[in-house]
Amino acid sequence: MKKLNIKSQPAETYVLADKEYERSRFYAIIESISARIIFGFTTGAFLAGFLKYIGAEDKLCGQISALTVLAGVIQFFSPFVLEKLNRRKAVVASFSAIHRFMLVMLVLVPVLPVSMIGRLYITAALYFVSHLMVNAVAPAATNLIISIVPQKMRGRYFSNREAYLIFASSVLNIIMGKVLDVFKLQNKTYEGYLIMYAVALAAMLLNLFSYIKIKEPPLPVPRKNINFKMLFSLPLKEKKFRKIIVLFFLWGLSLNFASPFFSVYMVSKLELSYTFIMISGFLNSLSYVIATRFWGRVADRFSFTYSAMLSIALLGITHACWFFASPDSVLLYPVVVLLHILSGIAWGGAGISLFNVPYEYTPEEGRTVYLGFNAALSGLVGFLSSNLSSWIVGAMENFKGVVFGMTITQFQLIFAASGLTTVLTALFIRTKILRGQETPADTVSRES
Repeated sequence: MKKLNIKSQPAETYVLADKEYERSRFYAIIESISARIIFGFTTGAFLAGFLKYIGAEDKLCGQISALTVLAGVIQFFSPFVLEKLNRRKAVVASFSAIHRFMLVMLVLVPVLPVSMIGRLYITAALYFVSHLMVNAVAPAATNLIISIVPQKMRGRYFSNREAYLIFASSVLNIIMGKVLDVFKLQNKTYEGYLIMYAVALAAMLLNLFSYIKIKEPPLPVPRKNINFKMLFSLPLKEKKFRKIIVLFFLWGLSLNFASPFFSVYMVSKLELSYTFIMISGFLNSLSYVIATRFWGRVADRFSFTYSAMLSIALLGITHACWFFASPDSVLLYPVVVLLHILSGIAWGGAGISLFNVPYEYTPEEGRTVYLGFNAALSGLVGFLSSNLSSWIVGAMENFKGVVFGMTITQFQLIFAASGLTTVLTALFIRTKILRGQETPADTVSRES
């Protein structure tokens, strides 16, 4: 791989001890669990329900959800500052804390003395700015966590990490789903949200404490500043990394075409209870936890790129099958449960794989430039994709078709399209990235 045409200062002489690395990996798991709890409370069905409570329509719910993806565009530019630092943890911890505190502040929006439109604008602004904050440091945060995990144990460590965070957040999601259902039946929906966001505040404080306890390995600092042009030219000049850019372009396009609307569809069209949605989510998480260990072994044995291909293909099939989750189907509940389980299995691989794949194809020097460019481009494409599907949802608001006796809404058409393009993304990995590389069959043949 090409290296930056800049000289670097030597790394600091201080080296972390094995025990410090071990403790840091433990606190990295605590950090991820607390972050996931807040993420769960401020996305998906909980976010859709909260926005509907304020007064948002289905189309607007999808657009606000997509703001998280748009915020990723800031990663085009944040490496301009991050690459000048050889100590980034303080910046990462501070920006992450501000991000999560702003999310907690959402609970105050319904009591503000402004109109419904004003509350929705304030909600969107808080949501967007908070995600700008966390995305600004996302390349450095990713680099920090990966840097404390040796290559030989990454598959096992990240699969275990995912298992812990998904299990913990899923249990809390079920509890909060039940709490919201109980308060909703008593016409005290807002009181239910107050309890949920109080838990989110506690998780925010735990997250900040965890970041403080993580030790950061020192990094070399470039003596010459990276100029603005390098933020775009370096990733595009790297031949191997260009394929990863295309991969995440396709991933952002296919995933975000449907992802803002699964929860909206369950809450608005299928009218499922929070309790059922959270129980389905728990089954999703359980299958995720079980499958993650399998995907971790696949990644350790072959590569994260290979596990990404298989898991993304399964996820595409799962998205397409949401077409059959018809509002008037007698099999609606088992179909929704089955799709949550399949999705959990697929995400168990996609989550850890796509977290590590870009890291495998970037040079160590200037890594945040590569990671930031890739995430930002994927986020921009994802936002445009979400807005296109949001426009379709609004334009086809009154659409109802019949296929094989099933009632079909515009949401199901979006899910089918997303599934097809997601499968094509997996096909791109097989034909353009893995072609010429060692396959599992080659490995078995060599070892036998």
